[in-house]
Order: sequence, then structure tokens, then C-alpha cells
Amino acid sequence: MKSNKIRIFLLFLGLIFFIIFSLFFGADGFSFDKTIVLKIRLPRIILGFLAGGNLAFAGAILQGILENPLCDPYILGIASGAAFGVSLGYLTKKLSYFFSPIFAFLGSILTIFLVYNLAFYKGKTNKIAIILAGVIISFLFSSITMLFMVFSQRPLNEIIYLIMGNLAIIFDKSTLIIFIITNLISVIFLIIIYGKAFELNCFSLGTEVAESLGVNYHKSLRLFFFLTSFIIATQVSFAGAISFVGLIIPHITRFLFGVNYKKVLPFSFLLGALVVIIADLFARTIAPVELPISMITTFFGAPFFLYLLKKNL
Repeated sequence: MKSNKIRIFLLFLGLIFFIIFSLFFGADGFSFDKTIVLKIRLPRIILGFLAGGNLAFAGAILQGILENPLCDPYILGIASGAAFGVSLGYLTKKLSYFFSPIFAFLGSILTIFLVYNLAFYKGKTNKIAIILAGVIISFLFSSITMLFMVFSQRPLNEIIYLIMGNLAIIFDKSTLIIFIITNLISVIFLIIIYGKAFELNCFSLGTEVAESLGVNYHKSLRLFFFLTSFIIATQVSFAGAISFVGLIIPHITRFLFGVNYKKVLPFSFLLGALVVIIADLFARTIAPVELPISMITTFFGAPFFLYLLKKNL
């Protein structure tokens, strides 16, 4: 109990420290210019906090409902589907930041629909098939996204940032309004999911155990997929598809705070937020040009993924 309190304290301390450090530190060193701090760095810290937190939260949900430690929004194709939706909006000339989350959500829902139905056979959902279908759909939509972005004549860096994540967004009045609205909805969905922590605990024990405890498996699965798709789509529409956060953070959270979803969900959110803020700090300071965030998260996440793969074979 005491060690848990120390870990929680260190988590909050680390989060506060890196938020403050990121506010004043950039590629050119420390800067206390009011315009840079408030109009450039503060928005990207807020975006990184929400993107990292939501992706880690979503990863914890997906790992629980599918009883698979290798699940995350990227592997299941949801993030790629959301990016596909954004690119489709660009191609049809209908996309502004007001409609971006809508297109992203439609893309993520399409992905889940395809993955779920590909894995649904004879009245049952094959969880291994969900993973395999998600990987295939993820690669497919990532390729189509690049194709659509090229056809819509978007700059190469914008294509890369959509697929690999970037927090360099300058908010205007309309962008800020839609950002606030969509994230308020996401917060409501997070609260709804947190209220179903008992069901997630049941899922993690196995489908049969969950059903024996009164959980309607298919109904709950569809609800979690729907809510999670919106949460992921909201973040991808503004920050792009950031890989590995939804995979590695829930595992670290379980190791530090236990497997009860009452703790896994909120601490995954906070730890995911911390990791993306740190990754963004590296992405904009270690190279002559700003790097996509996924380059940083992949550098650390890929070895962890290989470890998980070897451990679960």
C-alpha cells in the first residue's frame, strides 16, 4: 500500500515536472517568451496530454476485452482507420478541422466493423482472428491514407505527421471550439467506461467467466468498441496516429499498480500522457527538424513489443 502511494506521488511529480519543463524548453534551449509559451508550447502539451492519455486508456480497454496483451489501437487498425477517414476528407475537399473528428470517427468505425465481421464466424467472435484482421486492415488503410493524401496534394510532411503523429497544431477560434467539444465528449466516454471497470475485470478473466458473472459479452464488446473508436478518432484527428503508446503503457501500469481496472484505467491515462509529453520533447529537440512522435515511441516500444511477443509465445 505504501509503495503504491510512493509510485502515485512519483507519477504526478514526473507529470508536473515535464509539463513545466516542456513549456519553457525547445530546440533552441530555454525560452520564456510569452507568445511562444502560451500559443505554441502550451497547446501542444495539452494535446499531448490528451492524446497520450486517451491512447493508453484505449489500449488498456482493448487488451482487457480481447484478453490479449498485444492489442492496441494501432495493431487493431483503429488508429489507421481514423487516419484514413481524415485523408478521405482531404480528398473529397470536405475537410476542415470542424469535420476532421467526424471523418476520423467514421474511418475508425468502418475499421472496427470490418475487423469484427471478419472475425465473427458461426455466432462466435474469434479473438485471434480479430488481431490478425486488425493488422491487415491497419496496413491496408495506412497505404490508402498515403495514396489519398498524395492525390489531395498535401505536403509530404503533413502525410508523415498524420500517419506517425505530431503535436504542432496552431489553434484558431473554430479549431479550438471543435477540439474542446470533441474532447468533452471523450471525457464523458472515459467516465462511462470507467464505470464499467467491473465488466473489464470480468473480461480479463475470460469470456466464459464474464458471462457466468452476468456480463453480456457481445453487447459489451460492441459498446466498448464504439466508445473506444470515438476516443481514438478524436486524438488521431488532431495529433495523428501515435504508435505503441496504447500497447506498452497498460503493461507498465499493471506492473506498477496491479491488474484491477479501477487502477489500470486512470493510471494508464496519466502514464500515457507523461510518455507522449516526453516523446514530443525529444521529437522537437534532438534533430535539426521536428520528428514524428511515433519515431520516438517506436524506438522504445518496438523492443518492448518483441519482449511481450516472446513472453506470450
